[in-house]
Amino acid sequence: MKINNLSFVILGIILVVFAFWSASDTSFSSLKGIEHQETLKKINQCENSKTDKSFETYMTISSQFDIDWSDCDLTGVVLRHVSLAGADLSGADLSGADLTGVNLVGADLSNAKLFGVDLRQADLYQANLEDAVLDGVDLRDTIMEDVNLNNASLKHAYIYKTILADTEFTNVDASYSNFCGQDLTKKIFHNTNLSGANLAHTKMQYTYLGNAILYETNFEESYLVGSDFSGNSLKKVNFKGSNLYSVNLKNSDLTEADLQNADFTNADLENANLTDAKIFGVDFTSAKINGANMNNVDKTKTDSFYEKSDTEMLQKYSNLSEKDFSNSKINNMDISESKFHKIDFSKSDMSNNKMAHVDFEGSDLSYTNLVNAELIGANLSGINLVGADLSGANLSNSNLSGANLKDAILDNSKLYGVDLTGAYLENTSFKKVDINGAKFNGAYMMGVSFENTDLRNANLQGIHMPGQNFKGLDLTGVNFQNAVLKDSNFENSNLTDANLDSAYLNSANFKNVDMTNVSLSNTDLGGADLTNANLNSAKIQNSFFKNAKIENVTIDEATTDSCFEQDLINRIICKIKLELNPDSPPYETNYEFRDNYSLRN
Repeated sequence: MKINNLSFVILGIILVVFAFWSASDTSFSSLKGIEHQETLKKINQCENSKTDKSFETYMTISSQFDIDWSDCDLTGVVLRHVSLAGADLSGADLSGADLTGVNLVGADLSNAKLFGVDLRQADLYQANLEDAVLDGVDLRDTIMEDVNLNNASLKHAYIYKTILADTEFTNVDASYSNFCGQDLTKKIFHNTNLSGANLAHTKMQYTYLGNAILYETNFEESYLVGSDFSGNSLKKVNFKGSNLYSVNLKNSDLTEADLQNADFTNADLENANLTDAKIFGVDFTSAKINGANMNNVDKTKTDSFYEKSDTEMLQKYSNLSEKDFSNSKINNMDISESKFHKIDFSKSDMSNNKMAHVDFEGSDLSYTNLVNAELIGANLSGINLVGADLSGANLSNSNLSGANLKDAILDNSKLYGVDLTGAYLENTSFKKVDINGAKFNGAYMMGVSFENTDLRNANLQGIHMPGQNFKGLDLTGVNFQNAVLKDSNFENSNLTDANLDSAYLNSANFKNVDMTNVSLSNTDLGGADLTNANLNSAKIQNSFFKNAKIENVTIDEATTDSCFEQDLINRIICKIKLELNPDSPPYETNYEFRDNYSLRN
């Protein structure tokens, strides 16, 4: 059917009026626009603790007032695209919060806790993050120009396409963070912990890395021309295929480093230790190698000698610090209510121990046997639990925020009310686990096994689980709000009453899925396969369906808008809506945000 010219004129007028209306509607950047009830409740409690005027009273006067939320509990709040410029958030706990696109220009976040916070496309120009904990934070497309990161913790952070102009990483713990592809030219990483960090394909020309910790750091195929690594320990570093022209590696330790096909032309390797390094295909043209140790022989490893601590010191109510109990048999003990600060328990047998309410601050529990251990209410925040066996352990109400649980085993464990905000859970096993009330906000969970685990009504808000297999699982009532689930498989699963608002589900498989009464607001379903999906009574609003397969989808009594319709007029209206609303999908970006940014300082 042809549409006459008058229809096009009328449509054009409607779209222009709509565009002006949308552009003038700035509620998304005002505190008045907050609709998330739990967020409003926490802000109100915070305000009431500081003033005799309630938050609601403030809102009736103006949305532009000096914000003082210092030391407040704001865990899990949803403040997408809200303006918090100049706000005092010092000491606040924002763990698991959704701060996508938030204006934090000049904000004070010193000493704040931001485990697993989503800061994608947020503006932190000249923000103060000194002594802040940002473990597991998502900084994709984030403006971090001229930010104070002194003494901040950025472990397991996702620093991708981030604007870092005039920002120094002095005294920062960025171990195991992902800087892949980042431009770090002339950056200062003084006293920075980059052990295990992914710096592959980065540009680090003339970058200063004085006293940086670089154990097992990945620099594969990076551009490192003129950078200064002098005197650094670079054991097991990966420089494979990197350009190290004129790099200063004088007196550095490159033991067991992978240098294959790297370009060391004109580099300074005087007195460097290359024992057991892989040097196949390395170009040492004009390199200074006087005094360099290039012995490619088996090295007899000699561990540093530490006097073992007496295990009899471990008692109930103990208060110990900086002790070495590694490789020890300390099982079947009652050491509950204790404080163990900076204790090395690695590779020890601590099975069947009673350790309720133990504070493990700064301790190492990697590869420890914690089978059937009682850890109710324990503080394991930020702890290294890599490869630990927690099978059958009771971790109810414990704090595991920011903990590293890579390759850990939690089969048959009790996780009632446990806080896993911002935790790192790659290849972690969760078979037959009780997770009622557990918080996974902002946690990174890749390759996780949920075999025989009841995920109904689970709170997985803000979780990062790309490529996860949920095939055939009962996910009734699951909260996947703001979750990153690209390429995940939900085929034949039950997502009845699930919350998928603002989720990144690009290219996900939803074949034959029951999505009755599901919430799909601002959801990215580009390229997703929804063949034969049941969307009866679903709430579909402002979502992205480009290239999605929607054959044989049932939508009886569903609430939909122009973005779900496939005709030309609705597609045009949807396009305008998505362009004008900064909180709209799609969420995948290239480099346009970073490349089009104009420096302000």
